[in-house]
Amino acid sequence: VSRNFWLIMNTVKTLLCCVYLCGYTLQAQEQKSEDSSILQTIQGSVRIEGVVQPGWAARTKVVVDGGSFYGFLKENGDFEIRRVPPGTYLVEVVSPNNVFEPARVDISSKSGKIRARKVDLLRTSNMTAMPYPLKFKSEKPAQMFEVRESWSIIETLKNPSVLFLVLPLGLVLLLPKLMKNIDPEQQKEVQDMFGQQPGSSMPSLEEMATNLFGGGSAQQKSKAVKKPKH
Repeated sequence: VSRNFWLIMNTVKTLLCCVYLCGYTLQAQEQKSEDSSILQTIQGSVRIEGVVQPGWAARTKVVVDGGSFYGFLKENGDFEIRRVPPGTYLVEVVSPNNVFEPARVDISSKSGKIRARKVDLLRTSNMTAMPYPLKFKSEKPAQMFEVRESWSIIETLKNPSVLFLVLPLGLVLLLPKLMKNIDPEQQKEVQDMFGQQPGSSMPSLEEMATNLFGGGSAQQKSKAVKKPKH
C-alpha cells in the first residue's frame, strides 16, 4: 500500500509541474505579443539646404540615445527606426559634413502615440512641440577649422600693453599745454619737482625717466660726478 501511495504522489507532482510550465509559457507568449504590439517605429526625413555633396545619404545615420538604436537613410533622405519601446529618446543625425539640431521623441506606453519636441539644453523644462514625422534640416556645413580673426584697430587699442604705451605718451604731449595755464607758484613747484631751471617750460623725456627711475636729475648727477677741488 505504501508503495502505491508514493507512486500516486510522484504522478501528481509530475502533473503539477507540467501544468505550471504550460501556464508560464502561455503567460510569457502573451506578454511578448503585448510588448511587440507596443513597439513603435520612429520615422522622419533629413534634408540639406544649399550645395549637396554626392553620396551624403550613405555617410549619414540617425542615432537614438547615443547608440541604443540606429537608422540609415534612404536615397531620398527618409529613415525608419523600428521596434522602439515606449519611453523618451534623444534623436540625433550624425553627418561628417553637415550639422543638424537634435530632437526629443516621446512614445506613450498606453496609447503608443509619438510626439516630438525641440531640445533646449539651457532650459530643460521648456517644451516646444515639433511636427512628426521628424524633419531634420541642415542650413550650414560643419565648420572644420576656426576662422582667423581679422585685424581691428579697436581691439588693438583695448590691448593693455598698448594702453600702457599710449597713455603716458598722451600725458607727455598734454603736460606742456597744461603748464602754460597753471599759476606761477604751481609751475615753480613742478619745476622744482623735476629739478629744472625756472626758465624752462617742461622737462624732457630723458629727464623725466631719470627722475623717476634714476633717483635724480641729469644735472644733479653731473654735479655729483665732478671731483672736488683741492
